[in-house]
Amino acid sequence: MKFNKIFNAFPPPKFLDIPFAGLSISDSAVRVVQFSKKRGKLSIQKHGEKTLSPGVVTSGQINNKDELVKVIQDLKKELNLDYVRVSLPEEKAYLFTAKIPVVGKKEVRSAIESKIEENVPVPPGELTFDYRLFYHKEKEHLDVVVSNLPISVVQTYVDIIQNSNLSLLSLEIESQAIIRSVVHSNSLGTVLIINFGPEKVGLYVASFGVVRFTSTVQIKGNFTKDNMENNQGLLLQELKKLNIYWHTLKENIDKPDMQITQIIVCGENFDESIVTYLSSHNSTPVVMGNVWVNAFDVNKEVPDISFNDSLRFAGAVGLALPNDILI
Repeated sequence: MKFNKIFNAFPPPKFLDIPFAGLSISDSAVRVVQFSKKRGKLSIQKHGEKTLSPGVVTSGQINNKDELVKVIQDLKKELNLDYVRVSLPEEKAYLFTAKIPVVGKKEVRSAIESKIEENVPVPPGELTFDYRLFYHKEKEHLDVVVSNLPISVVQTYVDIIQNSNLSLLSLEIESQAIIRSVVHSNSLGTVLIINFGPEKVGLYVASFGVVRFTSTVQIKGNFTKDNMENNQGLLLQELKKLNIYWHTLKENIDKPDMQITQIIVCGENFDESIVTYLSSHNSTPVVMGNVWVNAFDVNKEVPDISFNDSLRFAGAVGLALPNDILI
């Protein structure tokens, strides 16, 4: 994501091939993963996780900066961290898809800016944004997916990393980091990711490796065995609503590659039996996520993080993947 004035004060290094970690900040914990690369193969070099006290971060809003900085500093010291790529909260982002005229590269941002005011309930001057273009056979316009965040939110996260004495390489919205982790880099279809979190569930639709739609469902408790019955009906209802919405969008009708062909589950605080439940109520296949799918073959290399624990690290893994295999 491009941050204009913000990164003038914190410019990324001019060299690119440097060791860095993916650092994911959620409401419940800070998680870190760093890969090493030998003979073209990745392996886990470092990983760590520290739980946050309730209320330190709420729906991506940082309420206790000092405690969050201390937690990150402890991870920095324990793991000897330096350069990091960091997640930004999904709840604070505004995502939209638009059509813009066919223009040159220098005019793309201006064309997008003209669309922001009609799609985002925040004044354009208070936002920073990033985008992905999609080229297709129709020559009269370009499709663009735009991710917007309030500058104040981005600045807060930049300040947290600076105060933790880490060098910030980039910031990325959590959903895109997770999709990079659990969706194969060669995927050309459309998938739905269900990301379980403390008292919430994130639903992310991605096509060709890019987030196209997100929604957050608030729940009571979590999807553990004790609370499963109270929440699974709500989740199923939200999935059906999303499915109807996505497949009846004008731009998706009669386009096979825009039809959701798989549902991938990841996150924390959920019982794996939810996969069986969702599978029995959906015609779309439901699978448990593999956060290492773009890193290495788990049949050939056994990661230091157990499978169940790895599902919590999806965001950090996605951030930690090197440039040459990014989606």
